[in-house]
Amino acid sequence: MSYSPPRPTGQAERKVRVLTGLLAVAALVAALVALWQTQSTPLARRTYCWGAWTEGSGPFRDGGRERAAEESVPTRERPRGHCVLSWRGGRGAGAYEQRIEVRLGTGPRDAEGRRDWVGGLFAGGDRALPGLLPGFTADGSGALVLPESCDVGGRPSVVTLTSSFTDAADRSSHAGFPDDSSPSRTGELLVRVANRATEATRCSSAPSLRLRPEPPLSSPPPAPATPNTPVGRCAIPGLGEDAAGEHLTDTVGGGAGDDLQSCAVSGGDDGRPAARFTMVGRPRIVALFDGLTGASAPAPGWRGRGRIDAAGALVRAECGGRPTVFAMRVGPGRTHTRLDDPRHAFPAFVDAMAARIGCAPLRGR
Repeated sequence: MSYSPPRPTGQAERKVRVLTGLLAVAALVAALVALWQTQSTPLARRTYCWGAWTEGSGPFRDGGRERAAEESVPTRERPRGHCVLSWRGGRGAGAYEQRIEVRLGTGPRDAEGRRDWVGGLFAGGDRALPGLLPGFTADGSGALVLPESCDVGGRPSVVTLTSSFTDAADRSSHAGFPDDSSPSRTGELLVRVANRATEATRCSSAPSLRLRPEPPLSSPPPAPATPNTPVGRCAIPGLGEDAAGEHLTDTVGGGAGDDLQSCAVSGGDDGRPAARFTMVGRPRIVALFDGLTGASAPAPGWRGRGRIDAAGALVRAECGGRPTVFAMRVGPGRTHTRLDDPRHAFPAFVDAMAARIGCAPLRGR
């Protein structure tokens, strides 16, 4: 004898249809939510670099096309990340390919690797961010140090941004953007992505950083000179007066107040820097140099701690009650003259800069 289950009544059939419909609606909603979260639907505009910029904001002034993004989003458990964006813009002779790279990290632990990493942060001829923000920019690059609560392993977390574009006409690479490579534009992008980094890692409850534009700063005033003491490059008496070459140039960047100043000197017509000098007194930026200066004076008669050798110099000392760092790095355009010899040029830089910012002399006469 065969057995057949009882057929559902009309009311039971309606319940089954209603339940099936609800399950279908729930599945559709879940699918839409998943699509929204992955930003592959018109319900939400796609965002980039950890959510810092949407399709029509940030770096995308002219829209762009053929966009590609590769991201590693920082989290509270993993407070580091990177983002690489690329797209095509312009038409015809004005076409270009744009690339932006953003990173969040603390740099190497070991002193030598960290020294090179910090030197790379300052490699662009830097200008201080306004409003005493703990960062600096150059044409197409910049770095910003996050609050102390975001430190990892005792090392400051830093957001860096670099941008470059390739011109369709000559296929050469240039720093920044075709329409505006100013440090102010880089600063705007840098501050926005830094705020997003603190939100993603939940490392700070402080208000969001804000970039308040300030009037352009003039170059630092030259150090006092006498008829027998010529003012040389970077407003450093005697620097470069006996350097080889006819195309000696310098570029000076000023900081807000006297807490960050930089200068690069080139000794040839290719514009490559022979040496780069930096003075910084902003506490969060100074913290990048923790552990790099050693415990002894750089030379007899000096105060502070640091080193001076053939590859460069780094000294940390108290200036007006605040820690201040003085640094010099030789560059690819080195002339092998007194211009970029740290044993000659760095003491001259320190003397001139200390006098300029009202710091007690760092070395005896």
